[in-house]
Amino acid sequence: MIAIIAVSAGAVLYDVHARNASAATSTSKKTTTASKTSTASQSKTDSSTQTKPAANQKTVVLDPGHSAVMPSGSEPVGPGASETKAKDMVGTKGVATGVTEYDFMLNLANKLKPELEKRGYKVVLTRTDSNSAHSCVERAQVANDNNADAFIRLHANAAESSTPTGAMTINITAHNPYTASTYSQCRKLSDCLIKAYCTATGAKSEGVVERDDLTGNNWAKVPTTLIEVGYMTNPTEDKLMQTDAYQAKMVQGIANGIDQFFAN
Repeated sequence: MIAIIAVSAGAVLYDVHARNASAATSTSKKTTTASKTSTASQSKTDSSTQTKPAANQKTVVLDPGHSAVMPSGSEPVGPGASETKAKDMVGTKGVATGVTEYDFMLNLANKLKPELEKRGYKVVLTRTDSNSAHSCVERAQVANDNNADAFIRLHANAAESSTPTGAMTINITAHNPYTASTYSQCRKLSDCLIKAYCTATGAKSEGVVERDDLTGNNWAKVPTTLIEVGYMTNPTEDKLMQTDAYQAKMVQGIANGIDQFFAN
C-alpha cells in the first residue's frame, strides 16, 4: 500500500496498494503507512486445503484480497522483521458501482477456481467468505502449507485521481531479505500473468512492480505474485470490471498466465 487516502466522491476511504509503485526501484525496500496485503487463516479455508494433489498435479492457491472483518493488531512484515504492519486493511470500493474490493475478489476467485480445476489444477482458496478476519501471514501460510506451485494474490487498485486505469503484478525484489530464493520464479509468474491478463482483457499494462514491503509476499516460501486487476477509482473501469463478459476475460487471462508459467 502506498497510502490511505480520502476520495472526495462519497468521502469513501480507499487504500492505495500499488498506485505510484512504478516509481519504486527494483532493489530498494519501501516504507508504507499501512498494508493493503490481505490476510487469511488456514483453519477457515475450504476442505480442499486438507487434500493432496494427484501425482504431477500442480497446486494453485488463490488469495482473494481483504475481508469485511478486520483482524486487530499488527504483525512482522517478514520472518524475523522488527518492522510491523497492520494485519489487514478493508480495501477499496468502486466509485461508480459501490462494490467492495473484498466482495469483488471473492467473486473473481470463485469464478477462477472451476476454470483452473477444468485445466487440471488443484485449487485452494485462502478464504471462502467475507465474514471472518484473516491476517497476511496466515494467508501466506496457507500457500506454504499446501506447497503451492503458484500463489496468486487477487486485488483491485485505487488512486487519488480517477484517471489511472490498467493492471499490474507485484513481486519481491532480487534482494528481498526474507525469501529471495523464490525471486526468479516470482518474477516469471508475474511476467506470465500480466502479459496473459492484458492480452485477454485488453487492459492497459502497468507492468511488473518489484517491492519488499508486502507482508503476504514476504512470508510466502513459494512462487508468489499479487495482481491488481484494474482501478476501482476509475468510473469506467470500475463499471467494466463488474460485467460478466469482462470477468470472463479476466478469468481466462489469469488462467492463461498460470498455464504459461508452468509451460515455459
